[in-house]
Amino acid sequence: MPEASREHFAQRVIGIVRQRFPLVRIARAEQPFSLKLNGRTASLENLFRLSVLSPEDVKHHVERWAVELLRDSEGTPDRFASLDEVRDKLMPLVVGAEIAELQASKIATQPLVEGLAVTYVLDGDRTIAYVPHSALESWGITVEELHSLAMDNLIRQSQSIQAHAAQDDDGGVNLILFQTLDGYDATRLLLPSLHEKLREHLGSPFAAAIPNRDILLCFRNDPDNIRRIKNQVADDYRARPYQVSDALFLVTADGIAPNLAVVEP
Repeated sequence: MPEASREHFAQRVIGIVRQRFPLVRIARAEQPFSLKLNGRTASLENLFRLSVLSPEDVKHHVERWAVELLRDSEGTPDRFASLDEVRDKLMPLVVGAEIAELQASKIATQPLVEGLAVTYVLDGDRTIAYVPHSALESWGITVEELHSLAMDNLIRQSQSIQAHAAQDDDGGVNLILFQTLDGYDATRLLLPSLHEKLREHLGSPFAAAIPNRDILLCFRNDPDNIRRIKNQVADDYRARPYQVSDALFLVTADGIAPNLAVVEP
C-alpha cells in the first residue's frame, strides 16, 4: 500500500478520535504506522486493513478502536478480580510466535509449534485483555493450569458452532471452514476433538491454515488442495486484519505438527 495512503489514514484517524473524544491526547508515535493515545502506543495496521475491507465503516472502526484502547489503558476491573470471578471469561488465543515474543515479558504465553504460540485473555464485552504474569501470581496458578481453564471455556463455547464444507468434483468433502467471527476461530485449531471429528471427511493427517484470527481452514492433505489453498492463505494473510500465520500445518492423531513442507502419502 502506498505510503501516502497510510499517512492520509493516520491523519484521518487522529481527526476522528479528536472529534469523538476531545479530551483524549492523540499524536503520531515514533514507531512506524502507529499512534500514541493517552500515552499508549498502538499500531494502525489492523485498523487500516479493516477500513480497506469496509471503507464505509471507517468512522465506526476508529471509534471502537479508540474505546478499546482507552479501556485497556485505564485497566479493567477484571484484571484485579479473583480467579473465581473471572474463571468463565478465560480464553486461549493462538497468535503468531513473533507477537508472543514481543509481549512475553508481560503476558502469560507458551509456544505451540514453530511459528505459533498460545496467549490467554479475559473475554469481556466487545474487548479482550491479555492475562499478565502478575495475575497468575495473584491467583496462585501455573501457566499449565491457566491453559486447562481456558481450554475448558473454548471447548464449551465451540460445542454448538457450525462448520461449512466444500466438495470436490466427485462429491467428497475436501475442505471444512470454521468462521463464527467470535475472535476464536483460529484458536479452534487447539480443540482436542478436531482430528477425531474431521478425519472421516478429510483423512488423517489433514492440513490446516489460520491466516487470521477469524478463520480456521481444514482440508485434505493432497497436492491439488495444497497448491490451491496455499496461495489463498498467503493472500488472506497479507490482506486481512489480525494476522496469525501464512504457513500450513498438519493435524494428526497426536496433535498439531509444524509447517507443512511436503505432501505426505
